[in-house]
Parts: sequence; structure tokens; C-alpha cells
Amino acid sequence: MEWLSDPTRLIPVWLLGMVRLMVAFSVIPTLGGQVLPGTLRNAVTASLSLVLLPFHLAALPSPFPPWWSLAGLALKEAVVGLVLGYLAAVWFWALESAGFFIDNQRGATMASSIDPMTGSQTSPLAVLLMQAFAAFFFLGGGFLVLLEALYHSFRLWPVFNFYPRLEMDAFGELLMAQLYQMMATAVLVAAPVLLAMFLAEFALALVSRSAPQLNVFFLAMPIKSALANLLLVLYLGFVLNYFDDQLARIGENFLRLDRSWR
Repeated sequence: MEWLSDPTRLIPVWLLGMVRLMVAFSVIPTLGGQVLPGTLRNAVTASLSLVLLPFHLAALPSPFPPWWSLAGLALKEAVVGLVLGYLAAVWFWALESAGFFIDNQRGATMASSIDPMTGSQTSPLAVLLMQAFAAFFFLGGGFLVLLEALYHSFRLWPVFNFYPRLEMDAFGELLMAQLYQMMATAVLVAAPVLLAMFLAEFALALVSRSAPQLNVFFLAMPIKSALANLLLVLYLGFVLNYFDDQLARIGENFLRLDRSWR
């Protein structure tokens, strides 16, 4: 309890506990970028890390670490937060990639706009899917699952008692597996819509061959867009449930990461 009477030690420990959450939130699309500006994101992470302050104080070494040691710990926490944010954000990027694949096939990439979540240029359907998933993420309890996994990461890798010892083969394999999972999931989500649009375009090609005087390709984009929207309405609920199940297993990815860091 003596730490409570010394703010010169209490505040650095609190700030150090914020670093991991702050960096992880900066990477995740629904918690970073333009969604939570810097000041607001700092306030959110400060309030969330305040819950962990007694845990950090209990593990605080004696004597109190010097400033250069605290700087090294902050850098280590930033790296840990970056990796955790990457593992949690791949599902958001997968859904955005699926929307971009569909828009590319239906010829709507010319209408690219700025995604308000990431600040990057992307297609309209990618923005729509990302915003739909963001709403589902918060309303369906995905944020609580993510927060639980991030809190549990402090028990796996304490701020003061853990220094990663990378096994590059296992660590690289984990990151590449997540990248592969992201691309495979994007293709899996977009495949039914892409197949339907391909069949529609193939049918239009047959009509054009049998009746060359008809300019059927003028109707290609409206027909493909209608098919894409219809299919998305029919199976978007299944897609969101699938992504919700994947988010529920974020903790499993953190445990796999733990095996490559020890």
C-alpha cells in the first residue's frame, strides 16, 4: 500500500500498463484509426488499464526500476501489443478483403472511398462489411471476449517479469498461418458471390454471341451488383456468426504465441 502514497512510482506503473492495450487497440480497425482518435483512445486505455494496476503493483520489483529500464519495458510492451493486435485484427482485414474481391469482380472499384475506420482507400462493399462487422463486434460481445483475452495476456506475459525469447521458426510460422487464414477466409466468404457473378457474366456472353446486335454487357454491372447484394443478404448472418466463433478463439492464438515466446 505504500505505493499509493508515492505518485512518482504509481503513475509510471499505470502508464506502463497502458502501452500494450494502446498499441493493440491502434492496430484493430474498430478500435483505432478514425474510430477512436488519439485522445479518446488514450482515455479508454487508461480506464481499462486502471483495473490492472493492483496486479502490476503486486509484481513490481524492488528496488524501483530506473528510467532506462522503464523505457525498455515500454518498448517490449509495444511489441507485445503490436503482435496481439495483429492476431486480433486479421478477421477484420479478412472481411474487408472479401468485400474488395466482390467489388473488383462486379466492377465497382472505381467508386473507391476512404474507410472511416482505417483511413485507407477501399471499395464501397468493403466499407459496408467492415461497418456491419464492427456493429456485430460490439453488440455481440466480441469486444468483451477481446478484452478478456488481452487481460489474460498480462498473466501470460507480465509487464515486469516477462521478456520474450523468440523461437523464430515457431513465431514466423504462427504469423504466416494467420496471414494464410486471413486470405483463405476472404476467398471463402467471397467465393459464392464471385461464382454467381461469373455465371451471370457467362450467361450474358452466351446471349451476346447468339444476338450480337444486343449490347448485353451494358447490363452486366447492374445484374452482377443485384446478385451480389441478394446473396449477401441471404448469407451475411452465417458469415458474421462464423467470424464471431473465430473471435471467440482469440485466446487460443495467444496461447500458441506463448509457446513461441518461451
